[in-house]
Amino acid sequence: MFTTLCSLSYQIVKSNVKRSRAPIFLSLYITNRCNLKCKYCFVVDPSYSKEFLRSQLSFDEIREIIDTLYDQGMRMVFMLGGEPLVHRDFDRIVRYIVEKGVYLQVVSNGLLIHKRLETLRLIHGLCVSIDGPDDVTDFVRGQGVYVAAMEGIRLAVKNGIPTRIHAVLTRQNIGQIRVLAETCQQLGIEMTISPPNFLGETDDDYMRISTEEYKTFWSGYLELQKEGLPIVNSPVAIRKCQEWPVDYHRYIRRDEHFPDYKPVFCMNGYTYVAIGADGTMYNCINLGPTNGPNIREHGILGAWERLLDYRPDCVSCSSINCIETALLLKMRLSILREGLRFHKNLFSSLRRTGTT
Repeated sequence: MFTTLCSLSYQIVKSNVKRSRAPIFLSLYITNRCNLKCKYCFVVDPSYSKEFLRSQLSFDEIREIIDTLYDQGMRMVFMLGGEPLVHRDFDRIVRYIVEKGVYLQVVSNGLLIHKRLETLRLIHGLCVSIDGPDDVTDFVRGQGVYVAAMEGIRLAVKNGIPTRIHAVLTRQNIGQIRVLAETCQQLGIEMTISPPNFLGETDDDYMRISTEEYKTFWSGYLELQKEGLPIVNSPVAIRKCQEWPVDYHRYIRRDEHFPDYKPVFCMNGYTYVAIGADGTMYNCINLGPTNGPNIREHGILGAWERLLDYRPDCVSCSSINCIETALLLKMRLSILREGLRFHKNLFSSLRRTGTT
């Protein structure tokens, strides 16, 4: 773990010193297949083709992606789906990435943790999607999902797997985040939150949140953190969301300037990259998972070279995920402090459980 974190830190420092473009962070969507049909997920969007919704990267493709981008400086992977644990080669994929010396976080709905427990003990972080109390989570994800996911979380914690809960903000849970934070506190784990992954307005009632409602939420969220609840979204990033100077459903353009707000320049396409299960390399899921060159057509490095051609004239958006990633990659001190605190807790957890 220590060596992996040092390697990641070195690549971040190197990129900042050289001011170079390098894909240090990778969001890797290994499959679009899933054992759930969550209401807000892009992989159940009927506007996408059936072929896209069934897409999956093979082990050989993933190995090539990891090897190629590792040589370019990649040292951190967020593994997502769909549900990554349904991939038949999940165990091989995890072992390959970890043995390569890459920091790995897996994002899961939590239902299959018991089946992949031994492999999950190898990863550096497990992020389980829970949206709120049982009625809220089950409304979005399906009947009985909350109980099953919580059983998975408890099993992961018992086995020393560093685990956090992540919620997607919707109209159903916008007033119930305290309940979720208190649940995390009882479990002895941490939580994060993000808005739905799209830009623009939506006709879906359960996701339609106004700019003023967002501002009120972020103010309250920051207060919960100040109370000592285990919210690990960066306070700097939360305040950036709270003070967002335009409509929350649009990004800030390069030609826009504000007297009282300095946007954090988004690093998507510069030191962060995403690759979808269909082979599309893209800047940001908020712009759409098919908005980019395909590695099967252009090759991995060829797609990386073309990637910025697909990025609009955006400087920043109101997604706390993008803001936090940019702050980390720019070595913002407050973000680094949060990371050190998280890993201090992680090392304590590993010592208690005897995990190496």
